[in-house]
Amino acid sequence: MSDDKLKQQRDRFLAFSFASADLFIEVEPDGAISYSLGAARSLTGVNETNIKGQQWLELFAKEDRATVAEMRNKAKMGKRCGPYLIKLAESIGGGRQAIVTGIIMPSDPKFYLTIGFTNVLMGKYAQEVRAVEEHALLDKDTFLYAAREALDMARSLGQDLDLTLLDIDNIADIKQRLGDEKWQKFSDSITHLLNSKSADGQAAAEIKEGRYSIIHDSTVNAESLKEEIVRLSRETDPEGEEFVVESKTVSADLSSLSERDTTKALIYTINEFERKGTSMTIESLNGGFKNYVSTNAQKIVQFKTMVEQLNFDLHFQPIVSLETGEVKHFEMLSRFKDNQSTQEWIIFGEDIGMAADFDIAVCERAINYLLYKSQGRRTKFAVNLSGQSIQNEQFFKTLHAKLSMNKELSERLMFEITESTTVTDLEMVNHFISILQGDGYKVCLDDFGAGSASFQYLHRLHVDYVKIDGSYTRKILTSERDAIMVKNLTQMCRDLNIDVIAEMIEQEAQSERMQDLGVQYGQGYLFGKATPKPEYDNQKKKS
Repeated sequence: MSDDKLKQQRDRFLAFSFASADLFIEVEPDGAISYSLGAARSLTGVNETNIKGQQWLELFAKEDRATVAEMRNKAKMGKRCGPYLIKLAESIGGGRQAIVTGIIMPSDPKFYLTIGFTNVLMGKYAQEVRAVEEHALLDKDTFLYAAREALDMARSLGQDLDLTLLDIDNIADIKQRLGDEKWQKFSDSITHLLNSKSADGQAAAEIKEGRYSIIHDSTVNAESLKEEIVRLSRETDPEGEEFVVESKTVSADLSSLSERDTTKALIYTINEFERKGTSMTIESLNGGFKNYVSTNAQKIVQFKTMVEQLNFDLHFQPIVSLETGEVKHFEMLSRFKDNQSTQEWIIFGEDIGMAADFDIAVCERAINYLLYKSQGRRTKFAVNLSGQSIQNEQFFKTLHAKLSMNKELSERLMFEITESTTVTDLEMVNHFISILQGDGYKVCLDDFGAGSASFQYLHRLHVDYVKIDGSYTRKILTSERDAIMVKNLTQMCRDLNIDVIAEMIEQEAQSERMQDLGVQYGQGYLFGKATPKPEYDNQKKKS
């Protein structure tokens, strides 16, 4: 290549670069700045020559150094991390805000950093990225969902993941000794630590107070996590005693378990950890599954009794218009009494062939609610039917007979087919759907994703709504691939005259992004949790 062409290529590269950032910094493995180019003096008050040799973290305000350090630690080869909205150090950049991005290039140990002047648009975007990457720890039920997703992905890639459980001793005494402010500081540090070490940055949870779980790869081990938590305890309370932390790692052993058996094993293991802490005897998910099976005999009797006695409650979660914030309808969700895991019992009912019995019981409760407890409101409600039940001819005859006794219910009741991946007889299920629709009922297909099976269901099952799987919502702000998937799915549904609902929306930015991609309706904590009574006036309002 000629010198002129090399210069042209270099100038073009610099033009593209400075269109997106103002200062470029090259950081050595020891953290020293070895090269810089751009508006060093404008941004930092120091010229390019003097900035060389300084430690890169000293460029930033103390409160943001942990964030940018973690950005470097989490950086993956050839993949940009950021942008982050941070503050520069008072002594160097006058404490002004800036946008920071970084990358590690293949076969190069250096960390390449860009710093740019901020503006309203870029600042908002950077705040959203940071909020997603520094989200709170998951609760138990959401963790089970995220852990199953991470393990399924690892299985498909032939990789291994482990489940580590961490238990801080005497947590109540520690909280009382520290006080609210110090405890919150420690909790924030734990959150940041576990999220940064989890498999996808989103697979860590606080199962109960002081008991934490994390899905991680082989680069993370329980001992290092324990040591880091103890170090954080010393920083939080330098004059107090170190926290006593117990840990236990449960190997996934994915090769010996199916996806569904992995879910059962996860549920059993996490429930045991919640009850017993790290003193539990489970060493692998395979062992957790065997324990799960051995308890079935007693649980069958218990489950039958609960179904026969209708020993569960209905809770109500709103589905809202993303454009107006108004409630479209409520989903009716079953909640077993005495704090028993609903997800565990539903899966158990399907395993022992009692899903249809349970779904009929739920439908009875739902019908009774609409007839006698809904205070004359015309709001619609959706009730769940499992994929297993909807393929049971006797179940459908029983359900249809109950609906036929109260035909006016079609104006207020709709059905949502859950666990749709268990549907195998698509012709039978579509026949049942057409009968329901002929009577005026709307039908929704839950857990809709991008797999080939989902497209087959959409082709063969003529539903009125689809609910996009929550895994897309969780990644919608950080994954362009998932955003494209959602956009294409939504467009396809629009062409088929099918409305789309996005579940698990927890942030305003997720709601706005879904609406931009064409999704009409949303469900999630942003709009309201499931409550014992419908909260008609507590929906998220659009400004």
